[in-house]
Amino acid sequence: MSNRPLENTGITQKKVHFVVSRLTPPQPGALSVIGIHGVRACSTIQLHFQAFREIAIESLAVGCVVVGQWNHEFFSSRDRICFSGERSVQSQECIVLVRTGTQTWEIHSHGGMAVVQSFLEIFASAGADVVSWDKWLAYMQKDTRNTTVRKQLAQVDGSCEAQILTRQLAGAFEKDIKRVQQALETTPRCPDQIVLAKSVINRLERAARIGLRLTQPWRVILLGPVNTGKSSLVNAIAGYDRSIVSSHAGTTRDVLETRVVIDGWCVDFIDTAGFQLADNQKREIDEIEKKGIDRAVVEASNADLIVYVQSLDQSVADGFTASQFSNNLLLGKDLPPYISVGTKSDLCGNKQLYDQSRSESLVPTSARTGQGLERLIQVILKTLVPEIEDHPDCFLKGVPVSPEDADVVRKLHQQVEIYSRDL
Repeated sequence: MSNRPLENTGITQKKVHFVVSRLTPPQPGALSVIGIHGVRACSTIQLHFQAFREIAIESLAVGCVVVGQWNHEFFSSRDRICFSGERSVQSQECIVLVRTGTQTWEIHSHGGMAVVQSFLEIFASAGADVVSWDKWLAYMQKDTRNTTVRKQLAQVDGSCEAQILTRQLAGAFEKDIKRVQQALETTPRCPDQIVLAKSVINRLERAARIGLRLTQPWRVILLGPVNTGKSSLVNAIAGYDRSIVSSHAGTTRDVLETRVVIDGWCVDFIDTAGFQLADNQKREIDEIEKKGIDRAVVEASNADLIVYVQSLDQSVADGFTASQFSNNLLLGKDLPPYISVGTKSDLCGNKQLYDQSRSESLVPTSARTGQGLERLIQVILKTLVPEIEDHPDCFLKGVPVSPEDADVVRKLHQQVEIYSRDL
């Protein structure tokens, strides 16, 4: 039985004659879709499929659908199932068969994992190579950009990222590129057309910052002294206890990541070990705690946003500022953008300190009451994706989603500049 993945065989598209793939996720579901392609696909299907109406499936036109009975046939020997034995056993089920190409078919059936595996084994035993869904797309799709977008769509968690990619599947990027190309080809040359082309190019370039990282969640790291409520804040945002919360200082010793989708954008919140400021250190840091702080420093350098956390029930002298953190831990490193957050506002008895925190753009929050969390989330999103407010139409049309897309936009920009100079 041939059951070698296509990517491990070195088989090129021209040499492959028979492949099968699971096109739906590898988990139980209401529906599963199996793709089959090759010169032996039709003959193998005929051995197991019986249409409910008199029809020869080889005569089906591309795009036609037929409903019928599929026979999952195997052999058994007493109590164990195998591929050779004395007695033939059949399990039948209703399926929908679709002819999607001259040698390409889809089987739509019940989504049980055992059912899917049976389909794959039947075609594999007939000589088909079982390939992953992304290899299937790469093999079947002539439009390689379409394949790239579909792969990305399978990786994103946020609805905003998914909507952007869905628009690209519908051809939004190609339409924008065509508009620019048509403007450059207009004769005689027209200043109005160059204005149109520039506006499209500028929008595509603004959108590229987000488009090129749609499958990479934003990384937001929480940093601050021990026992300031970083873990409680992450748990409150996520809605469940991802981090261990304790009144004892230094409970978090490692870097913990929590993925959250907020307002349609996927964000990884990174909870880190707290630290003692150099001028406020009352005990010696043990080796485990030191490693946790070192990891926090590394994560901070790679983050998209730093959230500096300070407890509002502490005095200013015991508190924490962005400059103190930079001077103590990240001296000489390039820092990402940051925002400051005050925690435990429900415990803050110092009204003057609370009012001061608001005037200094420090977002006051309470993980226990939920106060300030909505504002904090909005501040985080505005910092990560300022285009949401600054350019609200930025992602509603074409968006470059790969280095190849960005290269197309760059070359068109150069052509537009040449066009402008020659007017």
